[in-house]
Amino acid sequence: MRPVFRMLAKLVVFRCISVYLVASWFVPDEVYQSAEIAHHLVYGTGHLSWEWRNSLRSFFHPAIIALILQLLKILSLDTHVLVYHIPRLAHALLFVLADYSFYKVCLRLCRTKGIAENSFLAYLSSWFVFYCAPRTLSNSLETSLTLIALNWFPFEGKNYKGPTWPYIALGVLTVVIRPTVSLIWIVFGLHHLYHHSNPIRLLLRTVLPVTLPILIITILIDSLAYGEPTIPLWNFLQFNVVQGGSALFGVHPWYWYLVSGIPSVLTVQCIPIVIGILGPNIFRPSLLPFFATTFYIVVHSLLPHKEQRFLLPVIPLLCIYAGGAFQSLKKWRGSAIIGMIAINFGIAIFTSRYHQVGPFAAPRRIIEEWRGHHGKLSVAALMPCYSIPGHAFWHNHLETLRMLDCSPDLERIRGAAELDEADEFHTNATKWLIEKFSKEHTKYQRVLMYEKIYESSRRWFESNNWHQCMEKVWHSIALTSSREDNYMIVLCRNGY
Repeated sequence: MRPVFRMLAKLVVFRCISVYLVASWFVPDEVYQSAEIAHHLVYGTGHLSWEWRNSLRSFFHPAIIALILQLLKILSLDTHVLVYHIPRLAHALLFVLADYSFYKVCLRLCRTKGIAENSFLAYLSSWFVFYCAPRTLSNSLETSLTLIALNWFPFEGKNYKGPTWPYIALGVLTVVIRPTVSLIWIVFGLHHLYHHSNPIRLLLRTVLPVTLPILIITILIDSLAYGEPTIPLWNFLQFNVVQGGSALFGVHPWYWYLVSGIPSVLTVQCIPIVIGILGPNIFRPSLLPFFATTFYIVVHSLLPHKEQRFLLPVIPLLCIYAGGAFQSLKKWRGSAIIGMIAINFGIAIFTSRYHQVGPFAAPRRIIEEWRGHHGKLSVAALMPCYSIPGHAFWHNHLETLRMLDCSPDLERIRGAAELDEADEFHTNATKWLIEKFSKEHTKYQRVLMYEKIYESSRRWFESNNWHQCMEKVWHSIALTSSREDNYMIVLCRNGY
């Protein structure tokens, strides 16, 4: 077997293992900005969050997943298990191409093959990349496409002889998927223009002919999907950046990425990366990826809302610099690499199998328990909003999923002091149950909630014939919100 195919085979096995191992809940966008929309497109069932009602998202990513689901439907293979796992498998397999592309980029940029392989190991062992790769996150798709695109980027300047339009095309697609990734491509693009012998000709003969058709086609697709002329790319930037709408999801200090975000996603890789950037020039590759990363992080630091997943596309760019640090260790190199892999492996297993597993484990238990009954389930999830998967996970087992609403009041319907439904429930659960839920609770066969909330409102549930009907479900030992608990409780009405 040729070395290329041998490496690809190993990467396929590695990423397929991640599809099985990653069984935890990360962020709502994994479902409600991708797979749930695809399920709605194919089956007509699926929750459309407020972003989709306000044309803030492009249908490009969900449409790809919808094509996969449509194929499964045509082949009569659209079972509950495959509808959930095949889109994840597709994202993981795309990462295989991204992994191999990144390896080739390392070979091009690093001074020796040994340094390149060390950089590749630093990237491949990243717990956070492993944790995100099989998820149907737009961040995962933008990262994999970015790495593939870099195959055609002219790092060598005028000495580069290959075509450049593929990186431009893929770069534009990543911007359509997540507009903020444009911060990376601005730096790479300016570098390309600066080092090109004729930048005007590059713009007129390559950039515009490649960029405009992609933008026009995606705008037409989104306009047809939304039923009116619209440009989600512009709407997204206008709402999140210009209007500061991202603050609705939480506000962090400007230095959050430096003191929390980067150390948490890179962990021990931070050490060789810093040494590789500051160390001897003989080991250090081009600083262009570092400049692109710096610009990306600086601009993101100015935005009010920050998340770990926003760092995903720059993790590989930073790992390029880890190889030189390992190369300089000589006899300690093997031990350092093994230590890095071991630490990341431990974090990956913990976060994938034991941390925040309740949102998937509880529905799975409910589906297994319901198999003996007839008909589809109607479930009320009295939990923080968007903290449980929707129809894209439950598929044909679910009739309705009732979630607490936390949509921002963009139309100014609520009063200044009026809380959204999720805040109202968590402020006083019993009061909300008496005033609101008592009018609708008979519609549902199961209620799902965190244990401490259930204990605080147990009397209301018992007085209305709701009882715990299965063992409590493990969620997490490290809670990320005061509204969560270590266990989830499943309630049944009248023992049914």
